[in-house]
Amino acid sequence: MNAMTSSKFISVLLCISIGCNQANKTENVLKTAPETAPVNIGPEIPGVPEDVIIKLLNECTYVDYIFHNLPFSLSQSEDPSINQNIAYIDYKRPLGHIPGNCKPIGRKFFHIKGEIVYDVDVYLTTHCKFYVFVDKKNKPMYANYITDDGVKFYAQTAQQARSSIGN
Repeated sequence: MNAMTSSKFISVLLCISIGCNQANKTENVLKTAPETAPVNIGPEIPGVPEDVIIKLLNECTYVDYIFHNLPFSLSQSEDPSINQNIAYIDYKRPLGHIPGNCKPIGRKFFHIKGEIVYDVDVYLTTHCKFYVFVDKKNKPMYANYITDDGVKFYAQTAQQARSSIGN
């Protein structure tokens, strides 16, 4: 092989080597790419106003939960539990739009002096961790993310329910 042929051969080997490395990198990226979040649909929904949070903290006397596919419900009537529950609303992080394939796992009811003042759908799946306050016609009024502590609360509640049902 002469010098010119030899350099072309090396160039071809480099191109093949670089191309293979790039293909492997692309393949690895595709294999490790995170699952994409659902696409948002519908009109934009504002976050819960601060005055609603303050009203709940000052006046809420009872919180009820009904879970759609679980054989139990949950109620809280102690002020510390109620306030902690209200704190699970990440009022600084409005949701904006409800992702298209998210479904609520249950509904939370905030009571003041025996009257339900807010109905709240609870969404809690991999890509859906938020609350949607709904009006009497089930139309969304406010939507905010659930805090990390709120997600832990629901996980612990579900675990406790599974344990008590299994016994």
